Amino acid sequence: MRVTRRQALLGAAAALLPVPARAAPEYRLEPRQVADGVWLIEGAQDSIAPANGGAICNVAMLKTPEGAVVVDTGGTLRHGAALRAFADGRLGGVAASLNTHHHPDHWFGNGAFADRPIQALPGTIAAQKAGAQGLSDGLYRILGSWMQGTAPLPATAAVEGGDMTIGGRGLTVMALSGHTGADLALIDQRTGTLIAGDLLFLDRAPSFPDADLAAWRAALAILGGLPVSGTIPGHGPFHRDSRAVVQTLAYLDAFAARMDAAASLGLTPAEALAAGPMPAFAHLGANPAEYRRATVQQWRAHEISALPVIGGSV
Repeated sequence: MRVTRRQALLGAAAALLPVPARAAPEYRLEPRQVADGVWLIEGAQDSIAPANGGAICNVAMLKTPEGAVVVDTGGTLRHGAALRAFADGRLGGVAASLNTHHHPDHWFGNGAFADRPIQALPGTIAAQKAGAQGLSDGLYRILGSWMQGTAPLPATAAVEGGDMTIGGRGLTVMALSGHTGADLALIDQRTGTLIAGDLLFLDRAPSFPDADLAAWRAALAILGGLPVSGTIPGHGPFHRDSRAVVQTLAYLDAFAARMDAAASLGLTPAEALAAGPMPAFAHLGANPAEYRRATVQQWRAHEISALPVIGGSV
């Protein structure tokens, strides 16, 4: 079809007109009360992607007369704002927030809670400060407009392990490690609910960017021995048995055995990647992507452990 000079000019002029701004995507929360005054906003079981806006971690809220105790604040400022709106509208506001560890899906929503105390273990605060820019750059590349206005805000106050009270609600805080160098887990004393952060995964493949498997196993032994009434893992559904402890430990053991065997056989990382997830866990959310990332992240440690010992040293 022949384009006339007038049509060409009209097309050029139209190209110069301002483009209407796209409506920002929205977070649609589905809060659920799982125990007396304990609310769970469950995250997607996938890896961070535009389809979920980075809203992949579980967020817990504990109702108090002074507002909610918010455990983890979401993966973007706008995710945090949606969570804050629920707390303000249904739970009387916010008393304080806690960040369980430094992975960004758990604390990049801190900006929406900046007017109230935001607490974390000292090691978590240090890791938040050290990694903030790199984590932010990576999420902006993945999530685009979901990240609008997000600027990393590390926790503002350090908390240690032990008993504490926020807004009249008693909490037992545990300073553990394994998933990262500093992992906070807590028990709500009123209901016996364990909020475990990413020390526990259920029906979703664990992530390993900062994992120390020996420390993680030790933390699982502690969590598995607690007399709790129910558990909120960092990723996965609320449950009243030991499923998350059992599944997470089984995954760690199977993954370590897979990596050790591959390294002992002299395989390359590419060959270990090609094998895919361990068959018993291939169905978990975020697999095979999480298995592939974990292989790259953990390969060097298992390769070194497979080297022969010469003269009493590796």
